[in-house]
Amino acid sequence: MTGRPRQFEQEEALGKAMGVFWAKGYEATSVQDLLDAMGINRGSMYAAFGDKHALFMKTLIHYRERMFSRMTSTLDKPGSPLANIEKLLRGVAQAACGVECKGCLVTNATVETAPHDPDVAAAIGEFVNATEKAFRRTLERAAKQGELKPGVDVRATARFLTGTMNGLVVMGKARAGQGTLDDIVDVAMGVLR
Repeated sequence: MTGRPRQFEQEEALGKAMGVFWAKGYEATSVQDLLDAMGINRGSMYAAFGDKHALFMKTLIHYRERMFSRMTSTLDKPGSPLANIEKLLRGVAQAACGVECKGCLVTNATVETAPHDPDVAAAIGEFVNATEKAFRRTLERAAKQGELKPGVDVRATARFLTGTMNGLVVMGKARAGQGTLDDIVDVAMGVLR
């Protein structure tokens, strides 16, 4: 009987490490916390992922890829681009108000780590840019379909939506309440229509 391939084990361990960083933040997470969650020893962690910082960077990239894939699958659905944007924002607002909401790992890292860690700031910058581009593509489709108000600056609006999405997560983490987040989405959609 053979064991699972090492790559699969690394993916599983990476997901467990991501959960610890997400729940506790970078600074409050110890190497021992990571080892306990991943179920591996220190030597295996360093061999597979590097030190704590390298592991954190890998978890950010792993999270970013998962979240970006989910986001674009919603935005790129056929039909109304504005309805897709609204579905995405309402989904973020609902998740942000959930009892188990830990915020967004990228947003948490933006606040905690990026101001003094250029590697984290660069990784987050890539995610923000990719998010803006995804919104921009969707808004361009909306403009072609006549869904946008005349004169809407697509680039500026994509930036606004990126900020709105991140703001929803922060407000949810601060326990602003579903009604508050729904108001934010309503106003954001009002800007578009």
